[in-house]
Amino acid sequence: MNIAELCGALVPVFFVLLLGYLAGKAHSFNGDQASGLSKLALGFALPASLFVGMAALPRDLLVAQVKLALCLLGVHLGLLLLAHFVLHKLCHVQTTRSLVFSLMLSTSATPVFGVAVLSPLLGSTAIGAVGLVALAINFAVPVAVILFEIDAAGKIAHAGETAQGKASANPPRNPAIDGLKAGLSSPLLWAPILGCALAMSGKHMPTIVSSSFTFIGSATSGVAVFAVGLILAAHRMMFSRAVLLGTLGRVSIQSMFLFGLAMLLHITGPVYREAIVCCGFPPATTVTLLAAKYQSSEAESASVLLFSTLLLAATIPTLLYLTR
Repeated sequence: MNIAELCGALVPVFFVLLLGYLAGKAHSFNGDQASGLSKLALGFALPASLFVGMAALPRDLLVAQVKLALCLLGVHLGLLLLAHFVLHKLCHVQTTRSLVFSLMLSTSATPVFGVAVLSPLLGSTAIGAVGLVALAINFAVPVAVILFEIDAAGKIAHAGETAQGKASANPPRNPAIDGLKAGLSSPLLWAPILGCALAMSGKHMPTIVSSSFTFIGSATSGVAVFAVGLILAAHRMMFSRAVLLGTLGRVSIQSMFLFGLAMLLHITGPVYREAIVCCGFPPATTVTLLAAKYQSSEAESASVLLFSTLLLAATIPTLLYLTR
C-alpha cells in the first residue's frame, strides 16, 4: 500500500462525510430522514453486501477463520465487560456513562467504514473481515442494551415509580429478553451467517440473485458515511480529557487485545490482518444513538466519533504496517 492508494480510499469517505455534515447543518434532513438513511444502509444495503460477499469467499478460507471468529467474539464481549467493570466499579463512573465509554472501546464502525475503506486497499478478502467483525459487534451491542435497560429500570424503581397502577395497561418488559430479541433479529447478524453457510455448502447463487444483492449492497458505503455526517451535525462537538482518552483508546486498545490474543492462538493471514484494522476504526454509530437515548455523554460520544474518524489517515497505515 502506498500513499496514493490510501488517499484514493480515504478522500471519497471524507468527502461524503463532509457532505453529510454540511447537509445536517443546513437542516436538509430532519431526524426521521437521517434515521431512515441509517436504516437503509445498516438494515438493508450492508446485510445484502455482507451476504453476497461472504457467500463468494472460498470454503477453505472460511474454514480457516473459525479461531479468528471466536477470537473476535471474545475480544468484543470481553472488552465491553472489562471496561465497564473498571470504569464503574474501580473508577466509580456513573453506570450509563460507563456503558457509553465501554461501547466506544469495544465496538467499531466497521459496518460503515469497512467496505468503503478496506475493499479499495485490500481487495475481496476485506468483506470477510468486515463480516466477522460485524458478527462480533452484533453479539456485543445487545449485551450493552440489556445493561442499559437494567440500569434504567433501577432508576425508575429508585425514584419511587411503581408499576402497580400501570400493570394492566403496560405490563413490565424484561430488558434482557428485549435486548436479545434486538440482537438476534438484526440482519447484520444473520446476513454473514447465511453467507458463510452458503459458502460452506459449496453451492453457488444464480447470477441474477447475486447481482440483485450486489445492486442494493452497492449503496452501503455512500449512504452509511453520509448518515454519519448527519449524526455528527446533530450533536455539539467538544474536546476534553475524556474525549482525548476515548479517541486514543478506541483506535488502539481493541486492536491491541486482538493482536495479543491472536499471537497466543497463532492466528495469521490476510483476514486476520484486516480484522485488526477494523478494530482500529471509529466507534460504532450505535454508541452515539444509545448515548442520546439514555441521555448520557452525547457530545462526548459524537466528538470521539469525529476525532477517531479524522485519525483514520494515521491509524490505517499504522495498523497495516504493524501487522505486515
